Amino acid sequence: MDLKLLESELMKLSPKEKAIIAYKLLKELESSESNEIIDSWIDEAAERYEQIKVNEKLLTDSDLVLKEAKSKYK
Repeated sequence: MDLKLLESELMKLSPKEKAIIAYKLLKELESSESNEIIDSWIDEAAERYEQIKVNEKLLTDSDLVLKEAKSKYK
């Protein structure tokens, strides 16, 4: 469908109908962004996992991290 025709038809809707369409479009955009963010985090996690498998020295004991943080910010 032609964008100008679609826009013209949308402008004929009542305020309530426009609000419903706007809400649905915004939800669709939010879900697309959320999926992209989730996919990015999955890729990042997989990359970090592969790095750790190759070099376990990348890991730091959580107790040591907390101890260092507490001593640094006393």
